[in-house]
Amino acid sequence: MTATPDPITKAACRWLLAGAGPGRYDGPDPAPGHDLTSLLSRERGNRDERLTSSAKWFHLEQTLKPVLKSLDHEVWAIKGFDLARSVYPFPGGRPMSDADLLVKPEHLRSVADTFTKMGWQVMDSGDGIMSSGIVSETKAIKNGVMAELHTHIFYFPATFPGRLPEDLTQNGRPLERNLMGLAWHNALLIVILHMITNTAIRPVWWADVCLLARKMEEQGTWREFTNSALKTRLSNPINEVLKTAAALGAPVPKRTTDLLNEGNTRAEALLTAIKARRGLPTLQNLRHLQGWKRISWFHAMLWLALTRQSPLRGQPKG
Repeated sequence: MTATPDPITKAACRWLLAGAGPGRYDGPDPAPGHDLTSLLSRERGNRDERLTSSAKWFHLEQTLKPVLKSLDHEVWAIKGFDLARSVYPFPGGRPMSDADLLVKPEHLRSVADTFTKMGWQVMDSGDGIMSSGIVSETKAIKNGVMAELHTHIFYFPATFPGRLPEDLTQNGRPLERNLMGLAWHNALLIVILHMITNTAIRPVWWADVCLLARKMEEQGTWREFTNSALKTRLSNPINEVLKTAAALGAPVPKRTTDLLNEGNTRAEALLTAIKARRGLPTLQNLRHLQGWKRISWFHAMLWLALTRQSPLRGQPKG
């Protein structure tokens, strides 16, 4: 399931886990366009790349800051938008195409309205589709910056085979006003769930996992991670990611991989279906919807067809 990381990714992960000291990267030079070019820009003496990546981060952060200050509710930075400032040597070293924010479902309308009031274009899928939980994501765009507002890690929540952590929005890390980071064990789980639902794995995601694993080791919260991972019913693909990360040098306890291996389920068939038609209103989604949500699914797709909007998602990012 997991692609083998390339030599640059392997060397970069070793370098990060060793503390990312200047002059200690011992791997090959990344080719132009490689996912880790900005991270390794200082090591390879690429000043222009470092300045460009730092400028992109600054633009993203400053464009979002006013709307974050104006929110009536806290939101949680997930994936790159959290990790860039939390675990990487410098924020611009963690490339991303958008800012991912986790929002409690009951707060989504208020948060989306604040974005609109602050001059963002909100690409709403319709109140009924979002509030019913049929889909879990809406986008907001301003000045070339995209923010994705998520109420669930799966675009179609009904296809998630297990449960998300009960403490997902608890024990957070304050990042700035109204913006929180998830507890480290939850941050790692969300990153891995994102990885295993994509057909292609970006090199920077391996760096994410390795750095988060180090944080987990420091905090001693592998037990919490393991319990939550088992409840997702996706323990086998999660375990594959962790084993690959361990081979890269990440401090993943054998006890965790052993327990996840014992908890393997047959949810991989569902995961394969989700990846095969990622973002589409597949029969898998309809199959797992219950009661009135199943009826609402047809109305949602009819609304999208009449308004010529597409439920398709973009390429792997974050």
